Amino acid sequence: MRKPNIVLVGQPNAGKSTIFNVLSDIKTSSSNFSGTTVEYTESDILIKGKLFHIVDLPGVYSLNPGDEAEVLTYNYLIRNDIDLVINVVDASMLARSLELTVELIELGFPMVIALNMWDEADRKGIKIYPERLEEQLGIPVVTTSALHGKGVKKLVESAYHVVDHESKPPNRVLFTSHVEQLIKGLEDKLAGLELIGNGTPRFYAVKSIENPDLLPPGIIETITPELEEIRSHFTSMHSNETHETISYERHHHAMKLAEHISHFIDRREVPLRERLDRFWLHPILGYFPLLLFFMIFFLTIYFVGNLLSRVVNLPLNLIPPLYEGLKTTSLFWWSTIDGVFQGFSGAIGIVLPYFLPLIFLTSLFEDTGYLARIAFLLDGIMHKMGLHGKSVAPFILGFGCSVPALYGSRIIENKKERILTALLIPFIPCSARTTVIFALAIAFTGPWWALFIYAFVALVVAVTGRLLSIFVGKPTGLILEIPDLKIPSIRVAFSKSWNRMKDFLRFALPFLILGSVAMGWLEYVKIHESVNRFFAPLLKGILGLPEALGSTLVFGFFRKELIIVMANTAMGVERTADLPLTPEQIIVFLIFVTLYFPCFATFVVMWKEFKKGVTLLSTVLSVAVATLSAYLIKIILS
Repeated sequence: MRKPNIVLVGQPNAGKSTIFNVLSDIKTSSSNFSGTTVEYTESDILIKGKLFHIVDLPGVYSLNPGDEAEVLTYNYLIRNDIDLVINVVDASMLARSLELTVELIELGFPMVIALNMWDEADRKGIKIYPERLEEQLGIPVVTTSALHGKGVKKLVESAYHVVDHESKPPNRVLFTSHVEQLIKGLEDKLAGLELIGNGTPRFYAVKSIENPDLLPPGIIETITPELEEIRSHFTSMHSNETHETISYERHHHAMKLAEHISHFIDRREVPLRERLDRFWLHPILGYFPLLLFFMIFFLTIYFVGNLLSRVVNLPLNLIPPLYEGLKTTSLFWWSTIDGVFQGFSGAIGIVLPYFLPLIFLTSLFEDTGYLARIAFLLDGIMHKMGLHGKSVAPFILGFGCSVPALYGSRIIENKKERILTALLIPFIPCSARTTVIFALAIAFTGPWWALFIYAFVALVVAVTGRLLSIFVGKPTGLILEIPDLKIPSIRVAFSKSWNRMKDFLRFALPFLILGSVAMGWLEYVKIHESVNRFFAPLLKGILGLPEALGSTLVFGFFRKELIIVMANTAMGVERTADLPLTPEQIIVFLIFVTLYFPCFATFVVMWKEFKKGVTLLSTVLSVAVATLSAYLIKIILS
């Protein structure tokens, strides 16, 4: 039996992903800047004993696709069976959000409107009357504050009622009379055709005037004579392009709706958040809180990770003596058991202590709206590097993981600029590499050297981007929505952190243990020596590092966290602090492993998104840049 299909549609930052997170057991990213969701996420939910399929589509400002994320949303709405559209509307930006609502009504789907961020609208002094909107549009309207879970139960009940009962379509939204007359002629002609895909004759009539390239095959040929005359009439009457005229009509109607259903309550003083924004977005003063933010962020990870690592390693250090006797009786079994222990202790005692504060702080800051302000401040620097302004968003995502960052590059319309961004994303230290940096810095150099590595990597990205931009040309500007500052929910941050930690334990932990066991077996059969000899000219000859570290680079390709565990195993030590390396060698090694070859998951996604040529170029570029950078650091430190 087919499950009813419910889709969440709304503009970026309206709170779709937050509502989806509340409804489902799958936690999606909601990072408060456009382009976070670039693939749709789906899940099954149970409502009153009945199973429903729910889909979170990427945020769009209109159904006239301008980037790949918008194309995905448009195609899904046109090509898939849909029983209900939940239109998530930002109640604090009512007029702008309702423009998409007006366009969705033209599709003819049963709808429910979720007036989300109700608390933000109230804070801004906006008084809204939902019953008036419901009366005007003929659509059930539910007020929600999804971040705190308020109103979501009522939203689900309303959605169930609409799907379970035969509901009438939304009220038709009429444009000005002379525009309606022209649309009506096309609508009547299309009503007699068998339309391919979802959408009413009116939807396709409006789309044929607004953007005929979106029409399904066969329709455009049928109405070409009338369409050319109508488009010519539109242009001469309004002295504008046809898409601008239709856009104006929707904007005008959305404004009228907003004025009818809401009004402002006078505020006597400027709210604290707006006063903070004047400082945080200042072109000069804004960099001070930005630097403070990064310092607090990294120093917290450093000190909390160090404390957790010490606590966890106390009981772990008691285990090796228990199987030490096997080394003399059965070297193979000792290598296997020691590999299991080294992998487990490396994950729990070295990686996880730094990974936990990293994912918690990232989850916490994602919901504040400050990440978009970082993107705004760094836009000017990006342009000096020859990068597109929109590259900021994927770069920030890259600090978490390179995979969603590559998907996030879809918001960049220009193909060459998108490829340039994709080539630089693997250089951004992801959460795994951040863990490696802090774990080794703790043992050998201290927090300031960890910050130095980040600063040096930023310089490398800037120089590399500037050199590569010669082949791209002048970058275009950034149009970025700055969402309101919000107080993050500790509950939501813990929920996101818990899900990310589960992913780590589910996917990374087995890799770490199996990799450590494999390393033990390689040592047992002496194959690791061949691998080390292969990398010796690079590691020992150029970078001045021990030859034994060669095999760690192979395992680091599969998971960057493996580098720490594999380094301990390769060098024959149980604790990272016992590695026979000087602080200078540690810095050189960290620079190289931070910049060299993307991990396996990044490699696969880049191949999928950009095909063989760009992937191989990225591989060669990353190894070359990593080698040159580490060699320069070696010379400077010596």
